[in-house]
Amino acid sequence: MRLAGERAVVTGSTAGIGAEIAVAFAREGAAVVVTGRNEARGAAVVDRIAAAGGTAFFVAADLSVEAACTELVDAAAQHLGGLTVLVNNATGGGEGAAPVAEVRTESWDAVLRLDLSAPMWCARRAIPHMRRAGHGSIVNISSRQAERPSAGLAAYVAAKAGLNGLTRALAVEEAAHGIRCNTISPGYVLNSVRDADLAPERREAYAAMHLTRLGEAADVAAAAVYLAGPESGFVTGVNLALDGGSSIARARTLG
Repeated sequence: MRLAGERAVVTGSTAGIGAEIAVAFAREGAAVVVTGRNEARGAAVVDRIAAAGGTAFFVAADLSVEAACTELVDAAAQHLGGLTVLVNNATGGGEGAAPVAEVRTESWDAVLRLDLSAPMWCARRAIPHMRRAGHGSIVNISSRQAERPSAGLAAYVAAKAGLNGLTRALAVEEAAHGIRCNTISPGYVLNSVRDADLAPERREAYAAMHLTRLGEAADVAAAAVYLAGPESGFVTGVNLALDGGSSIARARTLG
């Protein structure tokens, strides 16, 4: 039980990577607040955790709204009796999928609000709870796109690059209070909805980007468990490239 006694909120945790993080946290002994905009999917994740003997609650929230971030963190602390872990996982890069020459201002703003401002709003509200607890861990889920961007994702790339910078700023500012902040930057991670009809040749192309294999949500969850708990007590301000080696080479370039 590597997270026994920890009290965590995981944003964007009604499906995908966020859901796997919430389930993994509960399995390791943390009490967890699951959050998102879809109540039915959130309830399903809570039921999954409860069926395995864990403790979880669902709180609906639209994190593109500043007040909703504040309310979410306060509700999580109330449900859990405090807060020691925040995972900023919610993302919405699709709305701003356009090159800079074509991106609409409203799309740009929407992506930055959810992918950069919301993590700041949540962290700002969570920090006092963590200070009262005497320790805390903030884990920001970023992307390799922040450093190796694809064309047409300018807003998403800029937001994730900003999130990486926010991580370092928080690590510096909160170290004296026993609060750590780190980033996980996944490479291509399989998604059961997006990749349900993934053609074999496309899958092969994605796999060739990695030295090991395609990533799975469970890989990100395992890294989040480590960064949330005491095993990583000497780790802060780090950006973990969780990408199967694609940041150093592509499999097809090797003999």
